Amino acid sequence: MFVFFCLFECQFFRKLTENYQEILDRLQAKLESLPNGVHIRCRMGVSPQVEGVSLSSQFDRAKTACNMVRGNFKNNLVIYDEQMHDREIHAQRLINDVEKAAEERQFIVYYQPKYDIQVNPPRLRSAEALIRWRHPEFGMISPGEFIPLFEGNGLIHVVDDFVWKEASRQIAEWKTKYGFTVPVSVNLSRADIFDPPLEQNLLDLVSKNNLTTADLLLEVTESAYTDDADQLIAIVQKLRNHGFHIEMDDFGSGYSSLNMLSSLPIDALKMDMKFIQNVHRDNKEFRLIELILDIAEYLGVPVIAEGVEDEEQLGLLKNAGCDIVQGYYFSRPVPPEEFELLIQKEYELRQKELEK
Repeated sequence: MFVFFCLFECQFFRKLTENYQEILDRLQAKLESLPNGVHIRCRMGVSPQVEGVSLSSQFDRAKTACNMVRGNFKNNLVIYDEQMHDREIHAQRLINDVEKAAEERQFIVYYQPKYDIQVNPPRLRSAEALIRWRHPEFGMISPGEFIPLFEGNGLIHVVDDFVWKEASRQIAEWKTKYGFTVPVSVNLSRADIFDPPLEQNLLDLVSKNNLTTADLLLEVTESAYTDDADQLIAIVQKLRNHGFHIEMDDFGSGYSSLNMLSSLPIDALKMDMKFIQNVHRDNKEFRLIELILDIAEYLGVPVIAEGVEDEEQLGLLKNAGCDIVQGYYFSRPVPPEEFELLIQKEYELRQKELEK
């Protein structure tokens, strides 16, 4: 059992001690002495006294610091400092700017290709849409900075909606120009999945851009299947009934149970990139990859390996029977004008095949 304790510094505590760890240790010892048989573990956030800051603001700062050690079993104490304050202000600025960023197209959709490696030479089969943010003041902001922030406060739907619309428009443009479709996968966050209009919104996007539902691939993270699994499975199955293809992202990251896999409505497994990073150095990692490929074969779905960076990794995956690969070996995520060069190469290959 966990309890949290927020401390904002005042004269009483300053006279008592300036050793916050001592306060926490004393409180922890008292809780452990309670004769209830329940283990209680404390975490504490501290806001040092600052002139001109109200008590309610100091409490909020202490609570923010306390939340920083949530799930940390090595350190139970954090003291609010200026760096934390600056990060809070920066995060709030991003939250305030997200709607404007979508309206002014500060967001940019990049594309990373996925290649079929069971043919020679490897062929472009699809792509993943990845968001970037060119902020007018902060410059390029890493998605690793703003995606978790928006996932935590419910604003991720603004980002996802932008990506869906832009990717659908771009797929249609390339389809018209080259005469074939390069499907693009877009992310469905947990918030999106349980949003009632989701099904109709996706169908409207496909219809508006004269696409088929197979042109827009939908990625759902493995962790999402643990949130009300029955309802999620029902929603995903409805989308598949319309012809959407579902890719389970980050498969193998440890969330889903094996006995659940047979009931999951999916069309592809996307292997967590952590398996790939050490595959050329660690036989255990490679054996895990083989097990995932065996699971996919049992389910009758292809495997997509992301994070492939060198020829050795590619060769091992190809020989093991992996179907699709994405990663820096082929291309980093690139803006649409650069990705179109890859489509042109695929178009030229198809033209040569038609001429034979």
